[in-house]
Amino acid sequence: MRFEVMHPGSNALVRADLERGEHIKAEAGATVARSKKLKVYGRMWGGIFGSVKRMALGGESFFFQEIHAEDAPGEVMIAPTRPGDVKIVPLEHGNDYYVKGGCLLAAFGAVVMDTRMQKLTAGLFSGTGVFALHLRGDGHMVISSFGAIMEVGIAAGEEYVIDNGHVVAWSADTELHVVKAGATWISSFTSGEGLGCKFVGPGKVWLQTRNPDSFGQWLRRFVPVR
Repeated sequence: MRFEVMHPGSNALVRADLERGEHIKAEAGATVARSKKLKVYGRMWGGIFGSVKRMALGGESFFFQEIHAEDAPGEVMIAPTRPGDVKIVPLEHGNDYYVKGGCLLAAFGAVVMDTRMQKLTAGLFSGTGVFALHLRGDGHMVISSFGAIMEVGIAAGEEYVIDNGHVVAWSADTELHVVKAGATWISSFTSGEGLGCKFVGPGKVWLQTRNPDSFGQWLRRFVPVR
């Protein structure tokens, strides 16, 4: 299977070339275009219990789509609904990853996904949700963002703070804690920064350069209210 990110930036999409017998999983409604010979199925990733759990707790859709090259090779292009970048992240056996609900676009290869509960305080106040998507296996995951995606490597013992509205995904070997963003609680909220996510290395974190919630609040200023 060959795949690449095309038009990186706010209009990014992923093109995958499937050989006969290969398939990919993608978010429902993500297909932009495909070869006619490819077949698309709506599937419950992880069975009915896993799908209900993912929808109710992880904020994801009940069904995922599977695009199969059953009879002949072909290409498919997929893209997220919101404007923003996408990034293909390789998964290695033995390494687990967490993805914020709504930020998983697709998966290639033998990838297993479930919904994992975080620490209550981290889940409630980090902006990542009490339940996050948990991915592992051999293959690749495709994450999407609002704005650009940046990958931050964190060394062992190093601490790195990200605003809670900008977190997209992180490797499971990092520690996640909720902290005040300012020097004091008062300055945290008077500065408009509020809470932040402190990650302790080693590991990696992927962040988005725009905050969807803040953008929504800005947009509502221009929408007439009846």
